[in-house]
Amino acid sequence: MLSWLPLRLCHALALPLGWLLDRLPLRKQAVIDTHLALAFPELDALARRRLRRAHWVEMARLALEMGAVWHWSERRLLRHIVAVEGWEHVAEASARGQGFLLVGAHLGNWEILSLYVSLRLPMTCLYKAPANARVDALLTDSRQRFGGRLVASGSPAMRELLKALRAGGGIGLLADQQPKQGEGVFAPLFGVPALTMTLVNRLARRTGCAVLLASTRRLSGGRGWTIRFEPAGDRIADEDPATANSILHRWLEARIREAPAQYLWSYKRFSIRPPDASPLYPR
Repeated sequence: MLSWLPLRLCHALALPLGWLLDRLPLRKQAVIDTHLALAFPELDALARRRLRRAHWVEMARLALEMGAVWHWSERRLLRHIVAVEGWEHVAEASARGQGFLLVGAHLGNWEILSLYVSLRLPMTCLYKAPANARVDALLTDSRQRFGGRLVASGSPAMRELLKALRAGGGIGLLADQQPKQGEGVFAPLFGVPALTMTLVNRLARRTGCAVLLASTRRLSGGRGWTIRFEPAGDRIADEDPATANSILHRWLEARIREAPAQYLWSYKRFSIRPPDASPLYPR
């Protein structure tokens, strides 16, 4: 039913829904408030309160956009991708046959990003498979409908990703998810140590693939989305994974500041802390 609605109407419906979510006594409110205080210390309490409300509106829009993500046709989807910046970097890497790694984040509508790329080039994306088999089938069918391929995270995933890169194809992943203890390194994000996966750095070093940073942004008035691709630079393959992750975080901070309400602030990004650091989130 959502896929039948105009995007402009979906975005308008998100306004009252977002305001309602902002007023509910949800546990996520404290998590969001903690993150906004860390990321934007220059804002006063009222400004951060308004930003939290705007964030809930954007999360409601993200949810209402699932009709587009799961069911829109190629023609309708492309009509709402208003601008694409930096595609030449992806095309050049693909033409060289060296393989390319697209690194995204939970900003804007990250599902639109993988759909767009899979329309133009062979694409394999890493994802976390739901426990429910029916939900997993729904997600994979919708995400793979334009020719993309999904690989569930886990032990065999690394082998599949390496195979795709060495064949000259592209892979995509979201790098702002907290790994398990012992599977990442700490790097500052908004001045706070954040445990971050080393997978991007390892893939870049082992294959010599081109690493490109990809982001989406939701436009106002239900007009659609914009997409940006930019080279990560040679230091993303630095021998020190913490150096590589610091580059990722500087890029992420810059993109978040362009559209702060559209980032997934409710995710507990700093729940695993360095051994000598105290917890950040209130009990």
